[in-house]
Amino acid sequence: MVNYPCIAVGINRYQFLQPLNYGRADASALRQFLVEEAGLPSHHCLLLTDTSPWIEDKSTYPTRENMRRWLNLDGENFQPDLSYSNAQSWRWFFFSGWGVSWQGVDYLMPIDGKSYDIPGTGISVRSLFSSLKAQGGNHILVLLDINRSPGLEHGELAGTETIELAQNMGITLVLSAQLDQFSHEGAGLGNGLFTTALLESLRYYRNDLTLADLDEYLRDRTPELNQHHWRPIQIPLTVIPKDQTTNQLILPTAANLTLQEKAAAILAATGIPATPISNHNFPGTSLNQQLSNGNGHSTNGVPVSQPKPEQNTSLAPTTSTPPHSPLSSAIVRISHPEDRKNSHQTHWWQLLFRWGGGLTLIFAIIFAAFAIRNPSGWNIQQALNIGEWGIGNGEQGSREQGVGNNAVKSPITNNQQPVTSNQQPVTS
Repeated sequence: MVNYPCIAVGINRYQFLQPLNYGRADASALRQFLVEEAGLPSHHCLLLTDTSPWIEDKSTYPTRENMRRWLNLDGENFQPDLSYSNAQSWRWFFFSGWGVSWQGVDYLMPIDGKSYDIPGTGISVRSLFSSLKAQGGNHILVLLDINRSPGLEHGELAGTETIELAQNMGITLVLSAQLDQFSHEGAGLGNGLFTTALLESLRYYRNDLTLADLDEYLRDRTPELNQHHWRPIQIPLTVIPKDQTTNQLILPTAANLTLQEKAAAILAATGIPATPISNHNFPGTSLNQQLSNGNGHSTNGVPVSQPKPEQNTSLAPTTSTPPHSPLSSAIVRISHPEDRKNSHQTHWWQLLFRWGGGLTLIFAIIFAAFAIRNPSGWNIQQALNIGEWGIGNGEQGSREQGVGNNAVKSPITNNQQPVTSNQQPVTS
């Protein structure tokens, strides 16, 4: 099976496990960026999802059998593609789905994986890493968005063995969360929160992306997305087995392309038919050797980040390299417990405030709805209140009126006409 500079696997509709929402979208979005924005030819990026199309006569549906065949986990009749095996090449493997540990062994679960038979239906991380190493290339970047909550019925959280294997086998690893955290999805984003931060970093740095940039961006941005979408904090974990690779350019683009493929990709993007290019003008050198010369590379041919590169080896538009501070020589980038404790305290404080305001609003709406739906009861209560007020005022008014009547009796009596002498007495 031909090896690829990038393999992206994303699963939503598991047959025997709880379905996920955005695993498929995560893998598709990463491939779309590499092909449409970073200039990687579409046939150089393998996509395995619930709905990915067939490639020739081979299915890309991510069952265990298909994944083992595409990844050549059995190692049968495999010959590495030496055109990709050079000091400049970076290979990416991305997986968004269920991951689980069983008896100390980490597994990635394909779409037909079963929680009651993890070793028999899962794909061990050890076999995956061994296959990636066998395909050639000096640098491998593995991005795993696997620790989902709630967990599976059987097994434990994956990650411990994966970290050890990455260190021992020289594979750069990025987990979507710390070992005691979970990876979360955002309904308003259409992707997992980790993948959202990953795509943002790719679009920000583009062809200038280094491991140092990626690690710093993910560790800063992912917790911000968690808080914005009311999710528990998750901080990505990065393993860098070779500290000298922290400032290398890591996009799987120009270092894996021949001159013909670069020209074809550029012309295809502009709608101009591609014309084959030969290397007869460069006797004694291969086309890949011609691409590897120039500024922006170290003495051993490995691309590194430069403040002002004079030669662009990527098909993505050139941007200025943002300043970044060098990382320490630590192999595993794990957040400090005290920092994570403070993050959790701030997060729950915010949640308490938000939930309190939300409950107050809900009660206000319920009260208003009750008042609107029961106007008669409301009017009766008002009438009773008014009646009580009226009775009290009536008694007080009567007393006041009585006092007033006594005060005016005298004037009314004085107004009576006196009897005069002209009036004749009435005789019997």
